[in-house]
Amino acid sequence: MRTLSKHLKRLDLSRAIQVPRKEYKFATKPRAGPHPNEESIALGMLIRDYLHLSDTMWETKKILVKRTVRVNGKVETDHKFPVGFMDVISIPEIKKYYRVLYDTLGRLRLVEIGEEDSKWKLSRIEDISTVKGGKFQYHLHDGRNLLLEKKLYSTGDTLQIDLEKGDIISHIPLAENNYAFITGGKNVGRIGRIESYKVVNAITPNMVKFKEGFETSKDNVFPIGTVRPLVQPPEVKVE
Repeated sequence: MRTLSKHLKRLDLSRAIQVPRKEYKFATKPRAGPHPNEESIALGMLIRDYLHLSDTMWETKKILVKRTVRVNGKVETDHKFPVGFMDVISIPEIKKYYRVLYDTLGRLRLVEIGEEDSKWKLSRIEDISTVKGGKFQYHLHDGRNLLLEKKLYSTGDTLQIDLEKGDIISHIPLAENNYAFITGGKNVGRIGRIESYKVVNAITPNMVKFKEGFETSKDNVFPIGTVRPLVQPPEVKVE
């Protein structure tokens, strides 16, 4: 019987993670959580290898145990906590705030943001279900669930959420003329304006066409704004 390994070699890391592969043998394996392993990076590696706030994982754990690092507004002390797309990393002690986005090479990157922008995040609706009492439960891409009285939103739409109160600040539908961030495919990391959204009643995926001249599967489209994009992609340096 095959068992899941508790260890992760750097050579087996997801291509979305940007760390040296041959400098060390092992990497920190993220725990099960709000993001899949292939789409997330352990918080400890993010602090050590992305932000360079420590040299070793032991030092990283010392930083976390001081409760100075927040993920999506909540203090996080687990160095294996999975951090993924659109998560907000806050370190108020040094006044640094970051949002996790993809670059055009499909890698997770940290984009520095202001303190005000760190108070909210964008979450896409992946599924909607009804629960006891006739309420609607919205399942978001980051593992979050919202329970509402009415069905106000649709699958594929994005909600701007207040991280402190958990309230919905705004709603960004998957609709024409809205801006969207591409999370997969050959156009990953790009921001485009939606021209049309085609629903295909077949086994082929629903496609979204953009005014910039490309189209992609609905699963790769993450709405990020109506009048303007609420987030900006990271600068990319091709190595």
